[in-house]
Amino acid sequence: MVHVFIVNPQYNDKGFVTGLRKQLEGFPDLNSYVFSTGAAGDERELASMRESIFEGEQLRIYSCGGITSARKILSGISDRSRIELAIYPTSHVHYLDAFGAREPFLDLGNLISGKVVRVDYIKTNHGVAIGSAAFGLDSYSYRCHDSLAGLRVFGKVLPWYLSTLYSLAVTPNHIYRITYGEEEVTMKAMQVIFCNVPITAGVVVYTDDWKINDGEASLVMVYRMNLITRLAYLNSMIRRKIVFSPEDPRNRVMSLSKVSIRHINGIPLWCSLDGELVQAAEWNLEIVKQGLKLVVPEEVSRERT
Repeated sequence: MVHVFIVNPQYNDKGFVTGLRKQLEGFPDLNSYVFSTGAAGDERELASMRESIFEGEQLRIYSCGGITSARKILSGISDRSRIELAIYPTSHVHYLDAFGAREPFLDLGNLISGKVVRVDYIKTNHGVAIGSAAFGLDSYSYRCHDSLAGLRVFGKVLPWYLSTLYSLAVTPNHIYRITYGEEEVTMKAMQVIFCNVPITAGVVVYTDDWKINDGEASLVMVYRMNLITRLAYLNSMIRRKIVFSPEDPRNRVMSLSKVSIRHINGIPLWCSLDGELVQAAEWNLEIVKQGLKLVVPEEVSRERT
């Protein structure tokens, strides 16, 4: 097996690659290679090139970055049947909360000797996602966060805080037409999320169902009309848990394996695929059941899977 480490410098300090190579010296029998992306962080192209170079070999690719890095690597792989993906989280990857703790993934030795589990991923007509595809509030928040990148000198929290406030103020309630099975609903919503792991970058949990390998995802639809209801939503976000009432038709959570989403007027919608923004008018999303080979440390708890 060939072990390929792809490093995104955006999520790591200048000495990370040197330190990683030094750690790998402790595994002399490991057939390993370390590659660093350019400033743009194009893990997709690097993953595709490595797949071609090591054609015929079983590959384990380590994503050294955030969930967006892992998502780009997955999207760059054409034959996912022979690729194992390991996430070495150099920023907080909330997806790993599905396994109970992030810390074991930070131990390189544990990850190298880890086991492979099959988990679901999301396939759309405009790309793939590991954790979530989000429309509305989350996509506005990511768009604002990207424009505030210069504020990272004051810490990572400030840009997210400001972008969340901004998106709560300006995100419109789009009128979505949502089709699943034989059903079609039209709903005004501030946010629509199709997710394996129902947790946002702000560590806000939408449901206790963590659907990581059962062939279904949670479709979450949130409607907030005016300033008062959005401030109430912000208060729930601060408490990091959104509670939905079954009697409230404006907010819904359901389990689905496939769904189509578009604006009723055909307006292109921004979608955040694990933090990468894509705009399109028609979105078809489905779960690929256990289609991803994910590497997890042996001692990781899988209570939620």
